[in-house]
Amino acid sequence: MKYIFSCLLSFCSLLSFSQETTEVFAKNEDVNDEKVIAFGQRFSDSFYEEDSTFFMDNFNLDSFAKKVMSINEEVSENIAVKKFNSIFKDGVFFDKLHLFPQSIRKAIKEDASYGIVNYYYHLDERKYHLLFRMYSENIGVNYHDYQLSFENEEFQLQDVFVYTTGQYLSETYQDFYQLSIPSKDTKITRQRLRSLVFIRMYKNLIKMKRYDKAFNLIQNLKGEFTEKRIYHIIKIDIASKFNRVFHMQAIDELLKKFPNDPTTKLMAIDYYVMLKDYNATMQLLDELKETTEDDFIEYIRANAAWQFEDYELAEKAYAEIIKEYPNFENAKLNLLYLYDQLEKHEDNIVLLNRMIESEEYLKKDLIEYIDDTSNEFINLPNARIYKRWKRKK
Repeated sequence: MKYIFSCLLSFCSLLSFSQETTEVFAKNEDVNDEKVIAFGQRFSDSFYEEDSTFFMDNFNLDSFAKKVMSINEEVSENIAVKKFNSIFKDGVFFDKLHLFPQSIRKAIKEDASYGIVNYYYHLDERKYHLLFRMYSENIGVNYHDYQLSFENEEFQLQDVFVYTTGQYLSETYQDFYQLSIPSKDTKITRQRLRSLVFIRMYKNLIKMKRYDKAFNLIQNLKGEFTEKRIYHIIKIDIASKFNRVFHMQAIDELLKKFPNDPTTKLMAIDYYVMLKDYNATMQLLDELKETTEDDFIEYIRANAAWQFEDYELAEKAYAEIIKEYPNFENAKLNLLYLYDQLEKHEDNIVLLNRMIESEEYLKKDLIEYIDDTSNEFINLPNARIYKRWKRKK
């Protein structure tokens, strides 16, 4: 499985924020539950509208900016930093925020699904959250956990926790913001500058498929940025595109750096599949399902079980997904292929009949699909029961 890397943006300048105000917290009550559900539905629908501005219109930029620029007191006291922030007061730092919803729409256009898994109230934060899942066969699975602020009896987007980066978007912005802060230490300033130059080069190098150069550059970075989670995520992303060994090493570095972090589970699934560690993979899927409360994890489990040749579990998990998500066609097609490999032709005929009964498929279309040699069915096209089924009206 490949996982989408969806939160690296280009960072050019910074925007200072207004004076801090007392934050208002929503109560965990039915009336607010209803508001959150309605807000979430409008938000979900907006990603399927071509020119929707819902994300930016409902994003609490002031609150987000405060989180980005919330640095320790010692740095905040620095006169140079205060001057630095004031220079960029009218900058365009957050103009790049619109790239986040744009990347989601782009993925949807390329056949990714994106929608609400659930909502919940975070007791410690006293804030509501909306959990969204993105999935496609090409990019794999990712989760976006939106934190909501509450002002004037209305909810707004305040921040988003991206599972594949293991941190809030504000933390990612802060990582890059801190690279731009002036330092009295020349060595630190030089290291920060090199990291910033790399960040600005990174996307272009990927577009040009200069993965080896990008990997060499990130390997040679030094300083505080190399301690950040986003550094390891970028490194994994580059390595995954050109070298399996480097890819595994990069994931290993992340797991060792953040060993007890539940958000590394998504990245670790890839790692343990590549290591052919069945038990670790299944345990991670159990933990991810418990964390997200998302039944769709069973589809990921089915694919992984098939790779590990646990055909019984794969069949069971595909069947569960088909039951829970009757319109999810990939699960049905995968189960057809699994039955074909196992030569369970009777089960395939039952499945084919169910697909026809759902009125989403015509029998002739399914026959054309199975008989097309480019679709690589191995045993079913020559099975007697299938040939009889074809002739039957």
